[in-house]
Amino acid sequence: MYMNSLFQFYRILLFLFFISSNQSQITFRILQSSALHFVPSLKLHHIVLLSDKPETYVYTLDFTPINQTYKSNLLKMLFAHNIPAEIRLRFIKTNIENTENIIQQWDNANKINEQLSYQLSRNTYNKITNKQIKSIVNKSLQWRPYMNLYTHNCQHFSDYVKNISRQFVGNN
Repeated sequence: MYMNSLFQFYRILLFLFFISSNQSQITFRILQSSALHFVPSLKLHHIVLLSDKPETYVYTLDFTPINQTYKSNLLKMLFAHNIPAEIRLRFIKTNIENTENIIQQWDNANKINEQLSYQLSRNTYNKITNKQIKSIVNKSLQWRPYMNLYTHNCQHFSDYVKNISRQFVGNN
């Protein structure tokens, strides 16, 4: 009887170890980047970084105006108008702590028009294999697709994603 109990105890212990070893922790980081390319030192734009293998790659999420180079959109935002915006999802092969490399690859990936940007986000989404990251992204995509400089901007979006991510994140 003692051996049977001991055997059951080790089976339970092994099962718990197996469950805990298969639970991937998500690393979360908010990266501040330039909001305006002609003033790179003004780091007001927030980019959310998510990874289950932070030494290898990151998924980036950010919230930005559509057609942000249009001066009329920038003026509308300054006067508290809502303008159309998008959530961009990108995949970048680099360490999550390599800020310069992330910014450079992220900038290069976003030199495309709205339609191509949407398609790139969709393709990136379809390639996510981690269920936790996919869940965070799914919930993030429910963010309303308009931007207002004062009440609904990229910094508000990063806070929203951070709150969604709390249950999955290993280091916050």
